[in-house]
Amino acid sequence: MRKNEEEIKLVKDWLRFARENLLFARSGMKEDYAPYHTICFLCQGSAEKYLKAFLIWNGWELKKTHDLEDLLAFCIDFGLEFENLKEECGLLNEYITEARYPGDMPFESIAKDDAREAIEAAYKIEQFVLRKIDLPFENKENNLEGKERK
Repeated sequence: MRKNEEEIKLVKDWLRFARENLLFARSGMKEDYAPYHTICFLCQGSAEKYLKAFLIWNGWELKKTHDLEDLLAFCIDFGLEFENLKEECGLLNEYITEARYPGDMPFESIAKDDAREAIEAAYKIEQFVLRKIDLPFENKENNLEGKERK
């Protein structure tokens, strides 16, 4: 199905926002005091945006949801191979609110290993979605592939 310029721009915008979330999460790991809860929250947001970009690319009408498992179910309708992302989506789904609001989870309970795991999960979703969307994407130098992922 041929896309018009407006559709392509919309998908590229979603991809840019997703990439920005993940790049910022990665950069947060380099700080002396890394904000692990924020890193995990950004990884969830990145994954959400990547999945929505894929869905929009396939003609899905945008729905207001942050639930990665719901979004993944929609993606599976377009390709069963998305089932390979269930573990990552389940992990990142924990950070929809738990890393966002005080009282949802003790502040100290999200540690460095959790943040690393969240970054790896978001990266896997990024790479999977980018392979599924046949779209030249600018700023490939910002892609996490080939760069150290801590």
